[in-house]
Amino acid sequence: MNGNVLLLHGALGSARQLKALQDRIGGHAIDLSGHGGREVPSDGIRFEQFITDIDDAYAQQGWSRADLFGYSMGGYAALLYAAQYPDRVRSVTTVGTKLLWTEEGLQKELRMLDSEVMEQKVPAFARALSEEHGPARWKDVVRAIAKSMSELAPMPLLTPEVCSRIQCPVLICVGENDGTAVPEDTRLFARGIRGAEVFILRNTPHPFSKVDLDYFVLRLNEFWSAIR
Repeated sequence: MNGNVLLLHGALGSARQLKALQDRIGGHAIDLSGHGGREVPSDGIRFEQFITDIDDAYAQQGWSRADLFGYSMGGYAALLYAAQYPDRVRSVTTVGTKLLWTEEGLQKELRMLDSEVMEQKVPAFARALSEEHGPARWKDVVRAIAKSMSELAPMPLLTPEVCSRIQCPVLICVGENDGTAVPEDTRLFARGIRGAEVFILRNTPHPFSKVDLDYFVLRLNEFWSAIR
Protein backbone atom coordinates (compact mmCIF):
# COMPACT_ATOMS: atom_id res chain seq x y z
CA MET A 1 0.00 0.00 0.00
CA ASN A 2 1.15 3.54 -0.73
CA GLY A 3 1.33 6.39 1.76
CA ASN A 4 1.71 9.80 0.18
CA VAL A 5 -0.98 9.47 -2.48
CA LEU A 6 -3.83 11.96 -2.70
CA LEU A 7 -6.99 10.85 -4.49
CA LEU A 8 -9.25 13.48 -6.08
CA HIS A 9 -12.76 12.62 -7.25
CA GLY A 10 -14.70 13.89 -10.25
CA ALA A 11 -17.44 16.49 -10.63
CA LEU A 12 -20.63 15.58 -8.73
CA GLY A 13 -18.69 12.85 -6.92
CA SER A 14 -17.01 12.57 -3.53
CA ALA A 15 -14.23 10.66 -1.82
CA ARG A 16 -16.55 7.64 -1.74
CA GLN A 17 -16.31 7.48 -5.54
CA LEU A 18 -12.69 6.36 -5.19
CA LYS A 19 -13.03 3.94 -2.27
CA ALA A 20 -12.50 0.81 -4.38
CA LEU A 21 -9.28 2.31 -5.77
CA GLN A 22 -8.17 3.45 -2.33
CA ASP A 23 -8.71 -0.08 -1.00
CA ARG A 24 -6.23 -1.31 -3.63
CA ILE A 25 -3.51 1.34 -3.49
CA GLY A 26 -3.95 3.11 -0.15
CA GLY A 27 -3.48 6.86 0.07
CA HIS A 28 -5.86 9.55 1.23
CA ALA A 29 -9.09 10.62 -0.50
CA ILE A 30 -10.76 13.98 0.13
CA ASP A 31 -14.06 15.67 -0.64
CA LEU A 32 -13.39 18.73 -2.78
CA SER A 33 -15.23 21.97 -2.01
CA GLY A 34 -18.95 21.80 -2.74
CA HIS A 35 -18.96 18.00 -2.83
CA GLY A 36 -19.76 15.14 -0.49
CA GLY A 37 -21.91 17.25 1.82
CA ARG A 38 -19.53 20.22 1.90
CA GLU A 39 -21.20 23.55 1.31
CA VAL A 40 -21.00 25.09 -2.14
CA PRO A 41 -18.80 28.20 -1.64
CA SER A 42 -20.51 31.57 -2.06
CA ASP A 43 -18.45 32.27 -5.19
CA GLY A 44 -19.24 28.86 -6.67
CA ILE A 45 -17.15 25.78 -7.35
CA ARG A 46 -13.76 26.96 -8.55
CA PHE A 47 -10.44 25.29 -9.23
CA GLU A 48 -8.69 27.93 -7.14
CA GLN A 49 -10.53 26.51 -4.13
CA PHE A 50 -9.56 22.97 -5.11
CA ILE A 51 -5.90 24.06 -4.96
CA THR A 52 -6.54 25.19 -1.38
CA ASP A 53 -8.29 21.88 -0.64
CA ILE A 54 -5.20 20.00 -1.81
CA ASP A 55 -2.94 22.26 0.27
CA ASP A 56 -5.12 21.58 3.31
CA ALA A 57 -4.89 17.83 2.72
CA TYR A 58 -1.08 18.03 2.56
CA ALA A 59 -1.04 19.95 5.84
CA GLN A 60 -3.42 17.52 7.55
CA GLN A 61 -1.35 14.53 6.45
CA GLY A 62 1.99 16.20 7.18
CA TRP A 63 3.19 15.76 3.61
CA SER A 64 5.81 17.79 1.76
CA ARG A 65 5.46 15.77 -1.48
CA ALA A 66 2.89 13.34 -2.82
CA ASP A 67 1.66 11.46 -5.85
CA LEU A 68 -1.63 12.87 -7.10
CA PHE A 69 -4.41 10.83 -8.68
CA GLY A 70 -7.44 12.55 -10.14
CA TYR A 71 -10.54 11.26 -11.86
CA SER A 72 -12.16 13.61 -14.40
CA MET A 73 -12.37 17.05 -12.74
CA GLY A 74 -9.99 15.85 -10.03
CA GLY A 75 -7.36 15.17 -12.66
CA TYR A 76 -7.65 18.73 -13.95
CA ALA A 77 -7.13 20.01 -10.40
CA ALA A 78 -4.13 17.70 -9.93
CA LEU A 79 -2.42 19.01 -13.06
CA LEU A 80 -3.06 22.61 -12.02
CA TYR A 81 -1.55 21.90 -8.61
CA ALA A 82 1.51 20.27 -10.19
CA ALA A 83 2.03 23.35 -12.35
CA GLN A 84 1.65 25.73 -9.42
CA TYR A 85 3.69 23.72 -6.90
CA PRO A 86 6.12 21.52 -8.88
CA ASP A 87 8.29 20.80 -5.85
CA ARG A 88 5.33 19.30 -3.97
CA VAL A 89 4.22 16.76 -6.58
CA ARG A 90 6.08 13.51 -7.26
CA SER A 91 3.75 12.41 -10.08
CA VAL A 92 0.26 12.94 -11.49
CA THR A 93 -2.07 10.26 -12.81
CA THR A 94 -5.43 11.15 -14.33
CA VAL A 95 -8.34 9.05 -15.55
CA GLY A 96 -11.11 10.40 -17.76
CA THR A 97 -10.08 14.04 -17.48
CA LYS A 98 -11.50 16.31 -20.17
CA LEU A 99 -8.47 18.35 -21.16
CA LEU A 100 -9.48 19.84 -24.50
CA TRP A 101 -12.56 22.07 -24.27
CA THR A 102 -14.61 23.31 -27.22
CA GLU A 103 -17.97 25.06 -27.42
CA GLU A 104 -19.51 21.89 -28.82
CA GLY A 105 -18.06 19.84 -26.00
CA LEU A 106 -19.28 22.35 -23.43
CA GLN A 107 -22.84 22.28 -24.74
CA LYS A 108 -22.83 18.49 -24.63
CA GLU A 109 -21.81 18.58 -20.97
CA LEU A 110 -24.32 21.28 -20.06
CA ARG A 111 -27.20 19.29 -21.55
CA MET A 112 -26.43 16.61 -18.99
CA LEU A 113 -26.16 19.08 -16.10
CA ASP A 114 -29.84 19.96 -15.71
CA SER A 115 -31.24 18.71 -12.41
CA GLU A 116 -34.85 18.78 -13.63
CA VAL A 117 -33.97 16.68 -16.67
CA MET A 118 -31.99 14.32 -14.44
CA GLU A 119 -35.01 13.73 -12.22
CA GLN A 120 -37.17 12.96 -15.24
CA LYS A 121 -34.80 10.92 -17.41
CA VAL A 122 -32.29 9.40 -14.97
CA PRO A 123 -34.10 9.35 -11.61
CA ALA A 124 -31.73 6.73 -10.17
CA PHE A 125 -28.77 9.04 -10.82
CA ALA A 126 -30.66 11.99 -9.31
CA ARG A 127 -31.37 9.93 -6.19
CA ALA A 128 -27.71 8.94 -5.98
CA LEU A 129 -26.68 12.61 -6.12
CA SER A 130 -29.22 13.41 -3.41
CA GLU A 131 -27.67 10.74 -1.18
CA GLU A 132 -24.13 11.87 -2.05
CA HIS A 133 -24.55 15.59 -1.40
CA GLY A 134 -27.78 15.82 0.60
CA PRO A 135 -31.37 16.30 -0.64
CA ALA A 136 -31.25 20.04 0.03
CA ARG A 137 -27.89 20.56 -1.66
CA TRP A 138 -27.47 18.34 -4.72
CA LYS A 139 -29.20 20.68 -7.16
CA ASP A 140 -26.95 23.53 -5.99
CA VAL A 141 -23.92 21.33 -6.72
CA VAL A 142 -25.20 20.54 -10.23
CA ARG A 143 -25.80 24.24 -10.97
CA ALA A 144 -22.39 25.22 -9.59
CA ILE A 145 -20.62 22.59 -11.72
CA ALA A 146 -22.47 23.77 -14.83
CA LYS A 147 -21.39 27.35 -14.11
CA SER A 148 -17.79 26.27 -13.52
CA MET A 149 -17.69 24.42 -16.85
CA SER A 150 -19.20 27.41 -18.65
CA GLU A 151 -16.36 29.57 -17.35
CA LEU A 152 -13.65 26.98 -18.04
CA ALA A 153 -14.46 26.21 -21.68
CA PRO A 154 -13.79 29.68 -23.18
CA MET A 155 -10.80 30.33 -20.90
CA PRO A 156 -9.07 27.03 -20.04
CA LEU A 157 -6.83 27.14 -16.99
CA LEU A 158 -4.43 24.53 -18.37
CA THR A 159 -2.91 26.76 -21.02
CA PRO A 160 0.31 25.78 -22.86
CA GLU A 161 2.24 28.14 -20.57
CA VAL A 162 0.75 26.52 -17.45
CA CYS A 163 1.41 23.02 -18.78
CA SER A 164 5.04 23.94 -19.44
CA ARG A 165 5.50 24.38 -15.67
CA ILE A 166 4.58 20.76 -14.92
CA GLN A 167 7.88 19.05 -14.11
CA CYS A 168 6.82 15.69 -12.67
CA PRO A 169 6.07 12.45 -14.53
CA VAL A 170 2.46 12.38 -15.78
CA LEU A 171 0.29 9.40 -16.75
CA ILE A 172 -2.92 10.37 -18.54
CA CYS A 173 -5.46 7.56 -18.83
CA VAL A 174 -8.64 7.66 -20.88
CA GLY A 175 -11.24 5.07 -21.69
CA GLU A 176 -11.36 3.73 -25.22
CA ASN A 177 -15.10 4.53 -25.27
CA ASP A 178 -15.00 7.75 -23.22
CA GLY A 179 -17.25 10.25 -24.97
CA THR A 180 -16.43 12.98 -22.44
CA ALA A 181 -12.63 13.04 -22.28
CA VAL A 182 -12.31 11.57 -25.84
CA PRO A 183 -9.11 9.58 -26.56
CA GLU A 184 -8.16 11.64 -29.64
CA ASP A 185 -8.48 14.92 -27.73
CA THR A 186 -6.53 13.48 -24.82
CA ARG A 187 -3.63 12.40 -27.02
CA LEU A 188 -3.53 15.81 -28.69
CA PHE A 189 -3.52 17.73 -25.40
CA ALA A 190 -0.94 15.45 -23.77
CA ARG A 191 1.65 16.50 -26.34
CA GLY A 192 1.83 19.84 -24.54
CA ILE A 193 2.92 18.25 -21.25
CA ARG A 194 6.60 17.35 -21.29
CA GLY A 195 7.09 13.58 -21.13
CA ALA A 196 3.43 12.79 -20.45
CA GLU A 197 2.37 9.21 -21.14
CA VAL A 198 -1.08 8.36 -22.48
CA PHE A 199 -2.68 5.04 -21.62
CA ILE A 200 -5.92 3.88 -23.24
CA LEU A 201 -8.21 1.82 -21.01
CA ARG A 202 -9.73 -0.74 -23.35
CA ASN A 203 -13.51 -1.10 -23.61
CA THR A 204 -14.02 1.62 -20.99
CA PRO A 205 -16.54 4.50 -21.04
CA HIS A 206 -16.33 7.64 -18.88
CA PRO A 207 -17.83 6.61 -15.50
CA PHE A 208 -15.16 5.63 -12.99
CA SER A 209 -17.33 2.73 -11.85
CA LYS A 210 -16.75 1.15 -15.27
CA VAL A 211 -12.95 1.15 -14.99
CA ASP A 212 -11.39 -2.31 -14.61
CA LEU A 213 -9.43 -1.46 -11.49
CA ASP A 214 -7.26 -4.58 -11.54
CA TYR A 215 -6.12 -3.68 -15.06
CA PHE A 216 -5.67 0.00 -14.21
CA VAL A 217 -3.80 -0.55 -10.93
CA LEU A 218 -1.37 -2.88 -12.71
CA ARG A 219 -0.50 -0.05 -15.12
CA LEU A 220 -0.39 2.51 -12.31
CA ASN A 221 2.07 0.43 -10.29
CA GLU A 222 4.24 -0.03 -13.39
CA PHE A 223 4.26 3.76 -13.82
CA TRP A 224 5.19 4.39 -10.20
CA SER A 225 7.90 1.71 -10.25
CA ALA A 226 9.49 3.23 -13.35
CA ILE A 227 9.81 6.70 -11.82
CA ARG A 228 11.18 5.70 -8.43
